[in-house]
Amino acid sequence: MKESFTQCMDWLHTWAGLLFGWLSFAIFFTGTMTVFDQEITYWMQPELHHVIPSPLNVDAAVRSLEQFAPQAERWSIELPSERTPVSTIRWSQDGTSVSRMINAKTGQPITVRNTHGGEFFYRFHYQLLLDQAGTWIVGAAAMAMLAALVTGIVIHHRIFKDFFTFRPSASAHRSWLDAHNVTSVLALPFHIMITFSGLVIFWSTYMPAGLQVHYDGEMDGFWAEAESFIEPERANQPAPLVSLRDLEREARPYWQGGQTRSIMVSHPGDRHALVQVYRRSNDRLSLYNDRVTFDGASGALRTVWINSKPAYMTQSVLSGLHFVQFGGGTIRWLYFGMGLAASAMIATGLVLWVVKRQGRHATTDAVGYRLVEGVNVAAIAGLLVATATFFWANRLLPADLPARELRELQIFFTAWSLCLGHALIKKLFQLGPSLRIWKTQLSVAAMFFILLPIVNVITTEHHLFMTVPQGQWEVAAVDLTALIGGLGLGWSARRLDQSARTSSRPKPSHLVASGG
Repeated sequence: MKESFTQCMDWLHTWAGLLFGWLSFAIFFTGTMTVFDQEITYWMQPELHHVIPSPLNVDAAVRSLEQFAPQAERWSIELPSERTPVSTIRWSQDGTSVSRMINAKTGQPITVRNTHGGEFFYRFHYQLLLDQAGTWIVGAAAMAMLAALVTGIVIHHRIFKDFFTFRPSASAHRSWLDAHNVTSVLALPFHIMITFSGLVIFWSTYMPAGLQVHYDGEMDGFWAEAESFIEPERANQPAPLVSLRDLEREARPYWQGGQTRSIMVSHPGDRHALVQVYRRSNDRLSLYNDRVTFDGASGALRTVWINSKPAYMTQSVLSGLHFVQFGGGTIRWLYFGMGLAASAMIATGLVLWVVKRQGRHATTDAVGYRLVEGVNVAAIAGLLVATATFFWANRLLPADLPARELRELQIFFTAWSLCLGHALIKKLFQLGPSLRIWKTQLSVAAMFFILLPIVNVITTEHHLFMTVPQGQWEVAAVDLTALIGGLGLGWSARRLDQSARTSSRPKPSHLVASGG
């Protein structure tokens, strides 16, 4: 019975890992990039690099909103932070939302190139750019990931012993298995936490029964009760807006040393205007939407919402663990490293599936097996190539190109598709060994990443020779990470090339005669 149970777990681990492995690698890799989404966006808008960080002049931001959107239904002012030195104003009018970056000190608009930046990795990570359908697909991949983690623990009897055993010079199967074990066990609590918390974030999507029964599926009704907040209707009677600067100062003591994240105004210029001041969550684990609400016409305090309800707190803490807004740069780099370990765990598992079956299919016309080999290359190495081209496109496309942000995405997916086509053609038509295909795409990715800082030197004034001496580490870190990552990929490509040469070299006659 025990043997049968272990075999069932092994089967589930193998096929859950393979069928969702390609998607899971993309989700985890883009999630890892999302750890520094704001820094990536900042790097991809070099027009901001000369802006000197300063506290927000709230009055200047309000003047800009009055200039751009005097009849808007809603205003929002995002305060600058240590990760983003500028302020962003947003407004909603006639069902459309518009945003504009402004100088935090003067309130003047800043013209920047259009780019999705780090937001692209964030959106791809949790919804594959497919809105609600993508959220469901990612949820299915997360469930498969949890199944693979649990079954991996069950079937791996020597999990701790093998953690301290790595044999890169052993057989291909043994080496890949050791690499898979190390990257799995090294950050196993992180793998489980990040996967489970990702599911918890979208509890209302994956488990909507309670909302359907009690709120007829209306999330607005749920949040109105959960957060004890109902927004009043517009009175259609004009009234001047009180000073948002004074209201922000009045709200600040409720943060107990924290910082203000944003100010939102509903129905500006109306007698029923409402001002909500939100706290930033970078100094704590949970992602509470703590806020202080004021009457926009009189400035009277309406509500102070600092929630501590157990269920809401649990969901908020798990969300905070996933979004990693706490702990500063140290924790973000730790998450980045563990995210790379999770990506490597998935990648080595996919490669291991192929290696384990290599001898069995070596002499047969196994189209399915060659198809898996080709998709493996494109899903892993091809995604790295596409990511590098995404950064290149940001620097090489004209800054004033219409629909520029869409062009960047087109280049990303075109590069990824070309890598998929290259790998499938090579494998399905047997035009070369798998290691050569891996070596080619990893070499391309390495070259693109290594040359990215040089492209930055050519196209901008804010490159490593300027950012490092000036201490602009948020910009320099992107260039340095690309350089280090490219060198690592180049080393991997060289090792694969050596392995390919060794495997293709005929054995000495005495080893062949002895069966070695």
